[in-house]
Amino acid sequence: MKKWKVGDKVKFLNEKGGGTIIAIKDESTVIIQLPDGMDIPYAADQIIPDNKNIIINPDSEPLNNLSSTDNKVIYLAIQGNTNNITHSTEFHVYLYNLSNYYFYYTYSIGKNEIYQCLSHGKIQSFEKQKIKTIPQFLLKDADTQQIQMIFYQENLYAPQNPLFETIKLNEKTFNPSLFIQHPEFEKPVYIVLLKENFKSPTPILSQQKSPHNIKTHLSDDALKKISELKEKTFYKLKHKQYTKKKYQEYIVLDLHIEELVENPANLTSHEKLQVQLNFFERELYNAIANNVKKITIIHGVGNGRLKHEIREYLKNVEEVKSIEDAPYKTHGFGATVVYIK
Repeated sequence: MKKWKVGDKVKFLNEKGGGTIIAIKDESTVIIQLPDGMDIPYAADQIIPDNKNIIINPDSEPLNNLSSTDNKVIYLAIQGNTNNITHSTEFHVYLYNLSNYYFYYTYSIGKNEIYQCLSHGKIQSFEKQKIKTIPQFLLKDADTQQIQMIFYQENLYAPQNPLFETIKLNEKTFNPSLFIQHPEFEKPVYIVLLKENFKSPTPILSQQKSPHNIKTHLSDDALKKISELKEKTFYKLKHKQYTKKKYQEYIVLDLHIEELVENPANLTSHEKLQVQLNFFERELYNAIANNVKKITIIHGVGNGRLKHEIREYLKNVEEVKSIEDAPYKTHGFGATVVYIK
């Protein structure tokens, strides 16, 4: 049975009408507020999602069968106007929101760090929306895409950090082998994961967070391609970070950018932060998988952004036992110690 949550808009399964869930009484009963303001108890297995209001323009589609907190993920999808990508003369850009969050967004393309906003607006929860159609020559002339998002819900919710993502564009981006078949799209699409780790206000919901939730509607081969694209970098990483290491019960992760990439001066501040966070996330789960019990993360002091992002992320990792400042004598204010269960 679907796990309902406060704020869900629902319709009655076997009679006319519906409303908004304002409380969960127990596993089998919810409290629904009707349009006239009256609150009534109703059997949880006798209601269905009401998606009639989530289409906000002709390019939007409700994702009727996927409205579940088990599948929180948001991604950008680019689809050519033909099945043969090399022959496509224009590309359709979609935002695919498989989460119960709404968000405002801006989408821009740029070249040499000069950007033009091509689309902006609001995306509803559980919605796929075509946000722009771009001529092939314009998209291929750009060297980056940039997207910004601010998340919210209409009722009580766990605040999410705003998203600011810069995605490099080059000839390899339009390699047909990188486009996958997706059940929600008629033609192959190039997919970039934008957000898959959502903060949750309760332990129960935080346990549902998983980077593998996207598997519920993509094939293993498609998921592998997307994972490879997310790992793909457009800067040269230091080789030692890819060598297989032997994990012990205690490890140190040094996130100074000079330790992670060659020529860090060529990166923007945002790109540096993404490199550091990607390395941190990958090594954290590698360490957990190898039964590491204590991790010292050297993030430095700086403006405090990296430390903040790391600590916010760690709050939602159920394997984390505790977090504390590293000893001042050894690391000053520039490190965090994480203990694993």
